[in-house]
Amino acid sequence: MKKITGKIVKYLGFLLLGFFILWWITRSQDLDLIFLEVKKANYNWLLLAMAAGVLSHYIRALRWNILISSIGAKVHTSKAFHAVMTGYLANLMVPRLGEISKCVMLSKSTGVPFNNLAGTMVAERIVDLVTLVLLLFFTTVLQFQFIIGFINDFFLSDLLERYSDNMAIIIFGATSVVVLLIVISILVRRKLRKANPGSLKHKLKDQIKGFLEGLKSLWKVRQIGLFVFYSIVIWALYFLTAYLAFFSIEATSHLSPMAGITLLAVGSLGILAPVPAGIGTYHFMTITTLTMLYNITPEPATSYAYLSHAMQMVLIIGTNGVLWLIYSFKWKNLVRSKTG
Repeated sequence: MKKITGKIVKYLGFLLLGFFILWWITRSQDLDLIFLEVKKANYNWLLLAMAAGVLSHYIRALRWNILISSIGAKVHTSKAFHAVMTGYLANLMVPRLGEISKCVMLSKSTGVPFNNLAGTMVAERIVDLVTLVLLLFFTTVLQFQFIIGFINDFFLSDLLERYSDNMAIIIFGATSVVVLLIVISILVRRKLRKANPGSLKHKLKDQIKGFLEGLKSLWKVRQIGLFVFYSIVIWALYFLTAYLAFFSIEATSHLSPMAGITLLAVGSLGILAPVPAGIGTYHFMTITTLTMLYNITPEPATSYAYLSHAMQMVLIIGTNGVLWLIYSFKWKNLVRSKTG
């Protein structure tokens, strides 16, 4: 009960933090002007951006299927896509819950062991992380002065001012944590080796073994060329969701494709924050980038942030609703055919 209460408090705390950031970044703006921009927006461009978003998620399901096939399992793409979208829906409520949810759902619908699927999911996330790092590097190189200035103004200067005297202690503490984690992993590994069949330790050993097998799927990929192609297409479609949305608002319609890449990079960091649905953090990163780098006035920048974020929410909720209707219809037909 205490654990559940703690998780609820933690969730509400991050949610309130997100709303606080949202209030803080828009506190001095003209709300009437913001909503006027939203009202005047060209929603046809947002629909195109949503179409690119749905396609990116479907391609993600195809890519995940390549990893799943590399561990000897066969999964229909429609089921993988349904699981992917369910994962995104879960992430709207609780950050990082989606990764577990989609593996649980696909495991139940296909019979593929959860721990194996979890391993493939981690392998997929490693690829996404590497891609995001490369994207951030590319963005930083092309706009070095802005990125360095942004990081210094908002993060480093304050941290260095507060903790410069204790930097040696911080480095020592961080190193100690890393060493401690290594020692714990070695001790756990030794314990698991000596586990008796049927014991809890042995079951845990099997779970870890299955997880590692799934993780190894990244090195067992047979269709490596197709896997890389899907990865490029996914991020290209992510870029289109950001770039096409520019044209929905007059003040951002002149921005270049490079602006779309930059916004994709910083917006992804906002979504990665442990705040439900990236509320506040996504808006902060997006508004700050548009105003500081591209000299967009605050109100249109905020309108873009609201619209692009809402578009992603509608995309996820709407797609899940359609999939639910399709599977409900199929289930009813299956029940009728069996009873008839």
